[in-house]
Amino acid sequence: MTMRNPKPVRRQRIASRNTFKPRASNADYRVGPGCPPREHQFKPGQSGNPEGARRRPPSIAPDLKVLLQAALGKKITLTIGDKERILTKAAAGIEQLVDQFARGDRYARRDLFDLADKLGLDLGASSKAAIEELSGKALTANDEALVADFLKRHSTDKSNSDSNAQTSPDKMRENLTMKGNRRDET
Repeated sequence: MTMRNPKPVRRQRIASRNTFKPRASNADYRVGPGCPPREHQFKPGQSGNPEGARRRPPSIAPDLKVLLQAALGKKITLTIGDKERILTKAAAGIEQLVDQFARGDRYARRDLFDLADKLGLDLGASSKAAIEELSGKALTANDEALVADFLKRHSTDKSNSDSNAQTSPDKMRENLTMKGNRRDET
């Protein structure tokens, strides 16, 4: 038979070693970890490191920047097709990056987009203008024939179900363009 203590025993907290201790007189001062003898303590106003911190070697970043600018500014001769062009190495590198991007290199795409973002260029602006230009052009004869054929096929399907669907392809094209305009407005 075991007896249980009705109240659990509480443990006393041990005082932390890092608590602030007021300066005691020489008689009460105990030498130990964190408490060096008085004669070896730093005097007021005396530095713990009289020689100072070690000097760091000077940075080579400014020199590298100047070297990079000089190297990118050098002129080279490129032969493109039958023509020779004189470009800076920076311009030649950009040309090569764009060519790699055009060939579908995914790393060139990443680098080109990062560079354009840093320079504040909008790569989609030229493609938006091209799309707007193409959408604003009139339909060619071939496009007209395709639209007429499409409308003819779809008007016959509806004419079988609706008796009032007897309209010409020109009239249906007008209706479609009107509907398209309404979509653009909303």
